[in-house]
Amino acid sequence: MSCMSELGSEVECGDALDSSRFVRPVAPICLLVSIAALFVTCQAGIEESNLPALPEPTLESMAPEARELIGGLADRARANPTDAAANGQFGMALHAYELRQDSIKCYRRAIALDPDEWQWHYFLGSLYAELGSHSEAASQLQTVIAMSPGSMTARIRLGQSLLSIGEVDRAKEAFEKVIETEPASAAAHFGLGKALAAKGDDQAALRTYRRSLELEPSAGAVRYALAVLHRNLGEADEAGRQLALIKNGNRMDPPIYGSPMVALRNMRVDKHRYLSMALRAESQGNLHKAISLYERAVELDAEYLQARVNLIGAYGKLGRFLDAELQYQAALRSAPDSEELHVNWGMLQATRERFDDAAASYRRALEINPLSANTHADLGIVLVELGQEAEARSHFLRALQNEPNHRLANFHLARYLIGANQLAEAIEHLLRTIQPVDERTPTYIYGLSDAYLRLGNVELSLRYAREAASLADEFGQSDLARAIGEDIRRLEAASLR
Repeated sequence: MSCMSELGSEVECGDALDSSRFVRPVAPICLLVSIAALFVTCQAGIEESNLPALPEPTLESMAPEARELIGGLADRARANPTDAAANGQFGMALHAYELRQDSIKCYRRAIALDPDEWQWHYFLGSLYAELGSHSEAASQLQTVIAMSPGSMTARIRLGQSLLSIGEVDRAKEAFEKVIETEPASAAAHFGLGKALAAKGDDQAALRTYRRSLELEPSAGAVRYALAVLHRNLGEADEAGRQLALIKNGNRMDPPIYGSPMVALRNMRVDKHRYLSMALRAESQGNLHKAISLYERAVELDAEYLQARVNLIGAYGKLGRFLDAELQYQAALRSAPDSEELHVNWGMLQATRERFDDAAASYRRALEINPLSANTHADLGIVLVELGQEAEARSHFLRALQNEPNHRLANFHLARYLIGANQLAEAIEHLLRTIQPVDERTPTYIYGLSDAYLRLGNVELSLRYAREAASLADEFGQSDLARAIGEDIRRLEAASLR
């Protein structure tokens, strides 16, 4: 596994680790100024002659950003050879750009100079794991846990390395410890599932894999492991269904939230880093900045499909439809069988009310992955707009065959059932839509209120109407809240007669 694919599975979030000590640079030159604050420097009184030699990496073939970052930190380490932080940060830069053997030398120097700084042990352990040296990785990670028992990320990585060297019981214990503290850790559930499978407890492993997928539905590695286990159990149909749900060959593990490895990922400014920064800018509503970053990623790699796909959506949100189409055509030439590309293009066409074009894109996506519940539901909605009600209903049903709790499909299928006066069945489907609570929930609960009213249960209709109105207010949906309030007043008045 490459360094970047490893780093890419770890994202910044709250953790027991002291994540405030890591910086998030915008560009390497800023990093050179601020990275000195990463760690507390400790002079251990060790002579330079007793340390491994500082590496002399060859940088000529690397990108300018990499040369600037690594060269600057190399100069700092040479100027301060017994400064643990300077050595460790040089190692981090080398690690980020996959110069692993040189990085090991720097981490060893940092540990020799400051053996009580657990981060250096963590980075060295993670690097050993990337190289497949899992016994050495486990040793370093156990040191981290001894110094910082609250580090759940270290426990996950320890469990992964223990599994790799056949220490299944110890790995299982490590993952269980994480789940006790962080029950929503998909990575820990995935690791525990692998440990249970290794012990022959297939049914427990199935349950644990499914829990991991509930927490991180896009984790292709979990779905693949689930498919393999179903196949081993002789359940070929279910194994095939799980394999078909893996999008674009995605075999990514669930992310490890809050990992110190985020600091390494943020050091490396390449197409992946630009994509990451663009995603963050888009999530913050800064579309113009996001577009410029996506464009920079595409400049670095003209066939970087994910950046082009995201550009299509971002351009569409700003009404730059010609630019979006140019990106679509470019992506189509290099990746005609990308499900995500066709889905995103279909979504853009649907927002422009070009429903025939949207339907064509969704159909193409379903040719690539016929089991996608989301795409079946999206196609169903477009077909409703085109007046093709019977086919729309069939796609909502297909969505529910593959994902019984798909909220959108349940909601729209309930509409058909209400129209056919099959109210009890409609209510069953609507009850599947009300969790989790988000901005769509008020509409779904309002529909449930309407179904109970049609069934003649005014009490439950009022109860759900009030809940829908309260949630609509909470989510700032004033028009919906006002409409529901008017219905509540009519119902209350009628119930008093």
